[in-house]
Amino acid sequence: MLLLWLNIAEARQLFYLGQAIPDIQRPWSSGDYQHLIEALQQVNKTQANALPKRSGEFTGPIYRRMVSTENLQAQLNIYRPLESRQHEAREALFQLKELMRLYFDFTATKQPYAAEALGLMSYSLNQQAVLFTLTTEFWMSLSPSEQRNPVRLNGLTETKAGAALLTKSALDYLGLTQQFARADLVLYSAELSKQLPSLFVHLSNDTRQQLLQRINLIAKSHTYPAVRSNFASLQPVLVALQDDMQKQISASNRRPDGHKRKQQLSLDLSTSDLPF
Repeated sequence: MLLLWLNIAEARQLFYLGQAIPDIQRPWSSGDYQHLIEALQQVNKTQANALPKRSGEFTGPIYRRMVSTENLQAQLNIYRPLESRQHEAREALFQLKELMRLYFDFTATKQPYAAEALGLMSYSLNQQAVLFTLTTEFWMSLSPSEQRNPVRLNGLTETKAGAALLTKSALDYLGLTQQFARADLVLYSAELSKQLPSLFVHLSNDTRQQLLQRINLIAKSHTYPAVRSNFASLQPVLVALQDDMQKQISASNRRPDGHKRKQQLSLDLSTSDLPF
């Protein structure tokens, strides 16, 4: 039996192939992802090709909960403490990366969970964008002395570096045409074209420039026409964002110090003392 519901002390407990997993009828936290990963690791030890799949009759609901945007709502709830929400977003992103390790086989000629691995990468970009949003809000709440604190600066620099690496990996997947089916890559490219703008504005200027170059290359030379079309549509959106950010940063540099600092904190994600 794949799935089993039990009522334990008036609480519903879901079992998947003998392993307890989080309730899929409510949003998940980072702790729920960790619980799921531990369960799926046990499943992997005893059964091959048994991880929940996107299109599975019984396992589809489990996978859809993994990548549901409802899971992000608690992190965006402004009535909860900002620092705790930022911590939760960071932990959730870490767990998603661990979950992707289960779904992506680096040694496989054909990915056994192709659609699922791409879906998790796409959702991870959403989670990264949320983390950046909360990081920006948290930074703006700090005093000037705290903003110069080396520990704070180091943590934010690591967040930015992690986002750059995640974005690079997300684009790398598009090149794995032998490992992923055409239909999966086309759908994935469409998802990326919708998600990248919200993450793009948080990246450093150098990373943004590199990203624009890669997107231009994909739009011109990818194997699949539909992927080229999706990225050709994305390209002018990102170029417009880049131009607008550069104009506003330039304008802020011509203002008095007080206005300049405020503008830098909200717009200059690469050259000011705001390292995200």
